[in-house]
Amino acid sequence: NIINDFSLGKADILVGTQMVTKGLDFERVSLVGILNADNLINFPDFRASERAFNMLEQVAGRAGRRNKRGLVIVQTSQPAHPILSYLQAHNYEGFYEHELEERRRYGYPPFTRVINIYLKHRDEDLLIRAAAGYAETLRHLFGNRILGPDEPHIARIQSLYIRKIMLKVEIQASMSKVKAILRSVYEAQMADKSLRSLVVYYDVDPM
Repeated sequence: NIINDFSLGKADILVGTQMVTKGLDFERVSLVGILNADNLINFPDFRASERAFNMLEQVAGRAGRRNKRGLVIVQTSQPAHPILSYLQAHNYEGFYEHELEERRRYGYPPFTRVINIYLKHRDEDLLIRAAAGYAETLRHLFGNRILGPDEPHIARIQSLYIRKIMLKVEIQASMSKVKAILRSVYEAQMADKSLRSLVVYYDVDPM
């Protein structure tokens, strides 16, 4: 109803979340403001830049449709950030090349495969200790391919606290061997009776 009223001109200003980027076509919109774009740009994920560029470009597309010139204002504390210069120029290819080089330099997909290891437990203190021990064991086996443990963006679901460990694996590595190593580490960790209620699961090639 809100979107329909806005389309009919019953309101002059529409305030919304990222949902307003999803294919809506408003004929009269001439100005779009993006508040606190830093939240998108600095999100703790290796795909943050890609997602931020995509989202900001989509939002910018809401202004000046139907062959009318529009204005987009982006609020940021990082006006010199590369993403914003590519956005301003609508330079898709430039952004792609920049992002690909960043991924290559720091060892992220498509140059590696990523496995996120999530640990959950009702006792946060026990979880913190367990996650640290788990990561240390994996680090002895995989070296600097292990990152974390970290507190994910959503750090608790219902009564379970969550920690995340990231494993980066070379494309040419044997995933069956990686799987076997992860299995042996899991079994060794579960030998500790205090960790029997620890929940561990894996997200391979997370989207």
